Amino acid sequence: MIVSIFAASGSIMPINEISDSFLTQYSIPIDKNFAASGTLARQIADGAKADIFISANIEWINYLKTKNLLIDSSIYKLAGNRLVVICHKSKNVDIKFTNDFNIKSIVPDKIAIGDPLYVPAGKYAKQTMSMLGWYNQIQDRIILTKDVSSALHIVELNECDWGIVFYSEAIKSNEIKIVADIPSNLHDPIFFYMTLIKEYSNESKLIYDYIKSDKSIPILSKHGFITDLLDNV
Repeated sequence: MIVSIFAASGSIMPINEISDSFLTQYSIPIDKNFAASGTLARQIADGAKADIFISANIEWINYLKTKNLLIDSSIYKLAGNRLVVICHKSKNVDIKFTNDFNIKSIVPDKIAIGDPLYVPAGKYAKQTMSMLGWYNQIQDRIILTKDVSSALHIVELNECDWGIVFYSEAIKSNEIKIVADIPSNLHDPIFFYMTLIKEYSNESKLIYDYIKSDKSIPILSKHGFITDLLDNV
């Protein structure tokens, strides 16, 4: 039986590597669907076949929980992350996270974030800019992307001034540089969550347990995720 994992696009690198590690021990085929957490949750709610769901925030876990589609006891806080400001490697951005900072001075053109309606990284980014009073000032200059990986890609192509993505996303690319860490008090805590979808198979539980195991910790850490000090659900 094929196990279907629906995972937030921000988890592509570690989930692919953890899956490869799992397959060295088990002969269970895995189908992976990576997209924005909100996009995946809506697909599952509309009847898409998924066994495991990994979301970049708790909101989309709760969305499926209200629809009675999850195994509530399986909700697991997988890892933490943080937000960073990035720009193309040929540019530089001098940004200060204060209410009196002239944000328009560093946004002559466009910036990229994930669409806050579906993309948790974009929602955290909007929270940050709203907290500082920036969002309404530059809303017409914000490019909203379908997922966090697309926000990174636009900056890689030098098609905007800067962007806001997860740290784990930023370190994937040699075409951009990190110019600032965003203070964590400007947005909700960032955690990735995993859960089993109802009517999951025994094979799905094997993979779920493997992702939860200590074998995943060094892989998640290598890809920029925070794996210590997690007070689990």
